Amino acid sequence: MLIDIWTEKFYNVFFEGTASFEEEEAVCNWVDASDKNREVLIRERKYFDVLLLRNVKNCKMKQPVSHFALPVAIRESLKVAAAIAILIVSSLYIYNTVMKPVPVAALNKIVVPPGQRANITLSDGTNVWLNACSEMTYPVSFTQEARNVSLKGEAYFDVSKDAKHPFVVQTEKCDIKVLGTKFNVQVDELDCEFSAALLEGSIELTNKIKPGPKILLSPMQKAEWKNNEMVIDSIRNLDNYRWKEGLICFEDIKFADLMKRFETVYDIPIIIQNKKLNNYKCSGKCRVADGIDFILQVLQRSADFTFVRSDDNMVIYIK
Repeated sequence: MLIDIWTEKFYNVFFEGTASFEEEEAVCNWVDASDKNREVLIRERKYFDVLLLRNVKNCKMKQPVSHFALPVAIRESLKVAAAIAILIVSSLYIYNTVMKPVPVAALNKIVVPPGQRANITLSDGTNVWLNACSEMTYPVSFTQEARNVSLKGEAYFDVSKDAKHPFVVQTEKCDIKVLGTKFNVQVDELDCEFSAALLEGSIELTNKIKPGPKILLSPMQKAEWKNNEMVIDSIRNLDNYRWKEGLICFEDIKFADLMKRFETVYDIPIIIQNKKLNNYKCSGKCRVADGIDFILQVLQRSADFTFVRSDDNMVIYIK
């Protein structure tokens, strides 16, 4: 059944090339809506051409030989009209599909302040935890073939499964592609650090710094950027990923490296002036909510040092 615009009068004005721009655009939109509509347009065009040829034949039979110029003029006019109609349809189709700007998906950006963490659920059902001093950019609604987000800092992803739309975490060093899985990503652009730890499912890493074969991780494996290379290792301690519970867990870590972690979490420079701590290693757990001053006081029980803040309270000195 044809839509309302397909009346006998409309056939004439459209196929003869005398339709208005609004009418022509309405036809193009209708044709683009489905293959069935396109078939209807072609069928009606053929029917229109048959009627025109029949009219031309009738005209030939009624006119004397000396008046054959009229059908010839009609045929030439029809050729022009058909060409105009095809040109208009093609032009409008190109405009509708190519020239019209593609809608850009609205983006959200979340920035987690020092000493805090955030938990959000994306439009596809994926759950994300963001650590302190981290930021993630993501679309309000996923509309593309791939579900892309970009990350700076540290995040834990529990990705909703969707085989037709892979989930991709984009970072400066590496892109991480998944279908449905749980993994932790840590990115520090200033210190050129990157790590991805897979807890469930599978992930595919694409190295953007040193292009090469894609890296596939299995559960309880992690990939870390070390000495300008991506190194694969096993996950031996899950405490490192308990930060989403508000915990800072560390095991046999150098004191200086632990202070770097505190700098990131609490967004405050920590300057170590005590050289005796260079080779000191420590292990333990603490709550982010306890604050840096309380944690340093606890560490003083097992290491010989003191600490003070600068006059403006913006720097901590370890003495």
